[in-house]
Amino acid sequence: MEKDEKSLEFKQKVKGKQKGIVCPTCGKRAAEYKRKLTPKMCLSLINILKWYRHHPQQPDILEYFHVNDLFKNTPELKVDFQKLQYWDLIEAKGRMSKNKFIKNPGWYRISENGIKFAQREIAIPITAIVYNGNVDGHVLNPCETIDKILSDKSIDYNEVINPNNYPKQ
Repeated sequence: MEKDEKSLEFKQKVKGKQKGIVCPTCGKRAAEYKRKLTPKMCLSLINILKWYRHHPQQPDILEYFHVNDLFKNTPELKVDFQKLQYWDLIEAKGRMSKNKFIKNPGWYRISENGIKFAQREIAIPITAIVYNGNVDGHVLNPCETIDKILSDKSIDYNEVINPNNYPKQ
C-alpha cells in the first residue's frame, strides 16, 4: 500500500472517533474536530476590517499585519483569531517550498470573503471540520451572518463596526 493510501485509510479510521486514535507511525493522537465560528472571532474580524479602514497610515487591503501589532490593545481577541482561516476569512503570509506552504509566523491579511462577511454581505457555515490543522469541509447548516452570530450573544453589530469605537493604536 502506498503512503497516500495508508494516510487516507488512517484518516477514515479517525472520522467519527470523538477522542481520536493514536497514529501508528508517529505515536501522536489524531482527531477530527468540529470548530465553531464564535462571537469573539467575529469581533476579531471586525477589528481587522476597521484596521484597514481607519488606521492613520491607511494600509492597502492587500497589506499583511502582524497579530501582535493589531491586537496589542485588545489581546483577548488574539486568542482564536487565526482560526478565521478555517472559513477563508483571513489569509496567512508565507511562501511555497517543496510543494508545502511555509507560514511567516504572526503575519495575516483579511481575505475577500472576510471583507464580505464582516460587511454583512454573505452568510457562512458556522462549523468547520478540521483534521491535522486543515479544513476537511464545513457543516452546511446552519449558515449565519456576522450580525446574527453577534446578536445571539447580545452584541450590537452597529456598535462594534462604528469607527468611533476603533481601538487607539
